[in-house]
Amino acid sequence: MPDTPTDRPKPTPEKRSWKRTALEWGFVILFIAFLRFTDQGTVVQGWMQRAVLATGIFQADTNWAEEEALPASYDLALETLDGKPVHMESFRGRTIFLNLWATWCAPCLAEMPYIQGLYDEVGDEGIEFVAIATDDDPDVARRFIENKGYTFPTYRVIGVMPQRYRSPTLPTTWVISPDGKVATVHAGMANYNTRGFRSFIRSLSDIETP
Repeated sequence: MPDTPTDRPKPTPEKRSWKRTALEWGFVILFIAFLRFTDQGTVVQGWMQRAVLATGIFQADTNWAEEEALPASYDLALETLDGKPVHMESFRGRTIFLNLWATWCAPCLAEMPYIQGLYDEVGDEGIEFVAIATDDDPDVARRFIENKGYTFPTYRVIGVMPQRYRSPTLPTTWVISPDGKVATVHAGMANYNTRGFRSFIRSLSDIETP
């Protein structure tokens, strides 16, 4: 007599649980690999982190330099992504927003729209923007900036980066006051286009240069 459906042995809960767990972990591993090792994954991470920045959780520290008052360094040779030489010394006496970034850095991509927003708000007020691409190939950074339509000035370092601006973290941002002091530094992504940060960076222009 043939087995009826109710007579057939059923998979044990242990077997069903093991298979489901294996599938779940396989998906997780593939998703992590996608985020970690593909250009599309970097873009997805940047989009996700941009959404986090929009919540206002990550704010740039504008009080960092109240007790530090470190001197800035102007010994920094740069060139635009089109190859035009520029020296940091030419920005002395102005407020400088200096940012280190790379196209492979998801947090860097996440904060860039907010840097562009800040530039649109204050870029014509005598505040210098120095976004330094750390990609090995400047053409990669140039194509990225062009494709995204970002207009803030972007450079790469020529020669040696001063110790003052070396950081193990990308992105890292320094704000330099007109009197040559590091007004603040922020390691990690942040939303810079906020009312508080705009007020802070504008206030630095009131500092008298020596």
